[in-house]
Amino acid sequence: MVRTTRLSQILQLVPRALLRAGCLAAAAFVAAGAGGAPAGQAPDLFDDIHARVRALEETRRTIRARFTETTVSSLLVKPMVSEGTLVGAKPASLAMSYTSPERKTIVADGQRMLIARPDRAEREVIDITQVMKRVDHYFVSATPDELRKHFTVRAFVDPEAPAWYEVDLVPTRKQIRQGLERLQVWIARDPLLLAQIRITFAGGDTTTVAIRDAELNVPLPADAFKIDPSLAKPK
Repeated sequence: MVRTTRLSQILQLVPRALLRAGCLAAAAFVAAGAGGAPAGQAPDLFDDIHARVRALEETRRTIRARFTETTVSSLLVKPMVSEGTLVGAKPASLAMSYTSPERKTIVADGQRMLIARPDRAEREVIDITQVMKRVDHYFVSATPDELRKHFTVRAFVDPEAPAWYEVDLVPTRKQIRQGLERLQVWIARDPLLLAQIRITFAGGDTTTVAIRDAELNVPLPADAFKIDPSLAKPK
């Protein structure tokens, strides 16, 4: 069974920027849109980060890394911390293998998403085609002018982590605010590579994914992102 889902549901399964950016360094690219500073304005830090990341992305095709995912929710007594490994490939392929506190696999190929929990004998395939079109519209294909119509955008050096830049997006459009309250992307200054991403959902719950030990342009198995629709139901 393959079912469709809303953007807010996808956001709760895996951070949106990770979904879209097969190479995670492109998360800054996703946040920044395409292009330079608005006409008549001098380039600011936001535009400078975007221009440099965009140039680097021409040479980045795959990534392999470890991650720690922290979920804070009003439904949880304490934050839930999960760990695992991930691989990604352009343009929109991602596989996240959770090793603790329970085994879970999320695989996305830009059209479908597989969520498998082997310890529970649960498997599901979700159609994310329409969601990805919306992500492309609001993030990937948007020019800076278009992006600023939908978000209040800031870029600055994080005072608590001076080795990182932070790109902070707060939606101003009601349709986006229904699922997303805030998107924060931290980018290592040297090299320019995604270090952390945090999504604040409508209502205040957050999911933060921290990336470490990243390796770029590594060879990946041919079946790294294979999604078999037959896995939609437990065997």
